[in-house]
Amino acid sequence: RWNGDERLGTQHLLRSVNMDTDQYQMGKSKIFIKNPESLFLLEEMRERKFDRFARVIQKAWRKYIAWRKYEEMREEASSILFNFKERRRNSINRNFVGDYLGIEDRPELQQFLGKRERVDFADSVTKFDRRFKGIKRDLILSPKYIYLIGREKVKKGPEKGQIKEVLKRKIDIQNITGVSLSTRQDDFIVLHEPEYDSLLESIFKTELVSLLCKRTEELTRQKLKLNFSDSIQFKIKKEGWGGGGSRNIVFSRGQGELVAMKPAGKALTITIGDGLPKNSKPTKKGIPQNRGFGKTAPARAAPPAPSGRCGNGAPRFSRDSQMSREQMYSKPMKGPAKSRIGLEMPSLPKQGATTKARKSVNINANMEFMKVPDEGVAGIQRRRSISKRPLPAVGRPKPQPRTPKCRALYQYTGQDMDELSFDVNDVMDLLLEDPSGWWKGRLRGKEGLFPGNYVEKI
Repeated sequence: RWNGDERLGTQHLLRSVNMDTDQYQMGKSKIFIKNPESLFLLEEMRERKFDRFARVIQKAWRKYIAWRKYEEMREEASSILFNFKERRRNSINRNFVGDYLGIEDRPELQQFLGKRERVDFADSVTKFDRRFKGIKRDLILSPKYIYLIGREKVKKGPEKGQIKEVLKRKIDIQNITGVSLSTRQDDFIVLHEPEYDSLLESIFKTELVSLLCKRTEELTRQKLKLNFSDSIQFKIKKEGWGGGGSRNIVFSRGQGELVAMKPAGKALTITIGDGLPKNSKPTKKGIPQNRGFGKTAPARAAPPAPSGRCGNGAPRFSRDSQMSREQMYSKPMKGPAKSRIGLEMPSLPKQGATTKARKSVNINANMEFMKVPDEGVAGIQRRRSISKRPLPAVGRPKPQPRTPKCRALYQYTGQDMDELSFDVNDVMDLLLEDPSGWWKGRLRGKEGLFPGNYVEKI
């Protein structure tokens, strides 16, 4: 927005399009352009600006529509688990994203999808076999199918030894007879099918189950059967002469938010601490300032500091390994820009310009034995400081208050738009400490919230 003189603003526009001064003439209230081509150039530049403004408005509107859509999806997903399953403190207010793998930028995963097949959900999950050993799989949910994609080493051909993506299983949503979950705050989910079942673990299980229920109802006109129990039985795949049968999973109360798995033959015991009550619901997020930026405390509690290694935390290093930690996690940080003193600063008075300065030299003439020898660069600097008067108080820059800083002890990935993500050993500015445990900080120019127990003050 131009707030200056209209004449200067017009000249600024003409210079921005590199129009020569002989192509126009400035009048009192009008501008006269010599060639029609110059006028066409201005009109074209204006059209480009309008197109850019329209794109910005469209992008902001689409972002708002997507945010509102995912808010409704989160409310629907919460109603599915309401009064049936405990909720995690770190995920009940998390925004839904859908594609957590970036399918648009990964053609190696797009090859398994149909032409123009939409992706409703994509995430990296853990699949467990008959011996309860977990292996990573890429799960993609489309309106009709569920794809489980793994990776294998090529044994033959020109690409021998390379790791390639392989489609491990393609599940038709219409063939899913039900979904089983526990009543605890764990992330396990069992997909039941006529042939054999699939035991998966996904931190975004709520979003996955809600989309799966919606797609099942669209295809079969029936609601998906959900089973909430602390004892789940599922079928396994038949392999060769043996195999088949079933496996049992038992969920029990433990301590902490980390899952402890104890396999014993055909049974698996999973222990985990208590989560939020089953009747917990996500809070409204109309105004981000209500979550630590203002006087109101955040609705959800700050997550506890991870012990050892967990899904959203990195291992904490001892203070003895400071050098190795800096080499592993530290990144070159650009230093703060040097402050420049304005050109309007008053000039220094010349040496001996005042009578007071001359008198001070005569008074100290008999004190030669008290002086420090003026040798080298230090002596020159010392003589300059004695001979020159200090700057006037008006021109001196005021000292800036020092912003407190803190260092990250664990890695944290923001689960909301107003949260800050950081890695181990990142140093950030500490802007606000909230009694609820959510602190506000600034890292690389971005401000946001983060758990206070994930950092230490420095």
